[in-house]
Amino acid sequence: MEQFAIVIPAYKPEEPCKHTIEEAISAGFSRIIVVNDGSGPAYEDFFSELEKIPEVTLLRHAINQGKGRALKTVFHYILNHRLPIEAIITADADGQHLVSDMVKIANELEASPNHVVLGARDFTQPGIPFRSRFGNRFTRLLFRLSTGADLTDTQTGLRGIPVKFLPRLLDVLGERFEYEMNMLAALKKNYIPVSEVTIETVYLDDNKSSHFQPLRDSYHIYKIFLFYGLSGAASFGLDIALFWLFVQLLRDESPEAFIIIATVAARILSSLFNYYINRNKVFKQGSKKSLLRYYILAAFIMGASAASVHFLYAEWLGRGEVILKVMVDTILFIFGFIAQRAWVFRKE
Repeated sequence: MEQFAIVIPAYKPEEPCKHTIEEAISAGFSRIIVVNDGSGPAYEDFFSELEKIPEVTLLRHAINQGKGRALKTVFHYILNHRLPIEAIITADADGQHLVSDMVKIANELEASPNHVVLGARDFTQPGIPFRSRFGNRFTRLLFRLSTGADLTDTQTGLRGIPVKFLPRLLDVLGERFEYEMNMLAALKKNYIPVSEVTIETVYLDDNKSSHFQPLRDSYHIYKIFLFYGLSGAASFGLDIALFWLFVQLLRDESPEAFIIIATVAARILSSLFNYYINRNKVFKQGSKKSLLRYYILAAFIMGASAASVHFLYAEWLGRGEVILKVMVDTILFIFGFIAQRAWVFRKE
């Protein structure tokens, strides 16, 4: 196990953290890197005891900066000191990652040295806390929609990462829990292969030791979907406002065509606004072909919406056209997100 380092970001850890480190050393891991992420004076004795262990390297943050920043601190340390290791295995400080599973990760890294290896929990088992079961399913769905990658456990903290990938992962945005999700998306974008190994699902005291803050950290994880929705809403509002403005300007000048002209002009300008926001603020990437692809997609969605509502209205219900329109456009809204992420604003 000498070619691997165990990495543990720790914020206000308890005794299970120390037990995990001792067990990891007993299993043959000879290098443990722990980050005291601003736990405060009350935890100095705890970390001082860890620092006495020869196999432990202790790094410190003066204030709490988040799990993502703690991981980046370790990445910098490993690269700057050119540590003679092949890969790291990240683990949480709450004792919920078993050393036996760390050994599984190490074995898979040896078998697949060019892969990032994820420890995947089985959320179908009985006894899983509801917030964890629901959070995993919801996050898996959104992650698959946003990246196209289908992973069993997108929130796992037990990960094996070859050192050669650390420079690219230092460029990934995020300072707290969202960094782990952003890291997975970056693996997909950079064509870094991923393997999964099944690990034990352990929750101590209903996962009360977790420092995950549902509102704050969920916002950071899901903000791309929020921004996409806000971009669409803002573009819709701009379209209506511009339509009203052009109607006022053109009503007397072109009484026979002012509705059509106002509709087309407003849609062109609002779509350009939507394109700019999605490229620069939502997906933050694109190519010279992005604008053409955007309008091809827009034309397809407009045609699909009209055709779908017409077909369903005429052949199926014969009523409820507004409800049908809402249902169809909701599906196309999700489709539009997937298409923009995977095709329109694809990194090339």
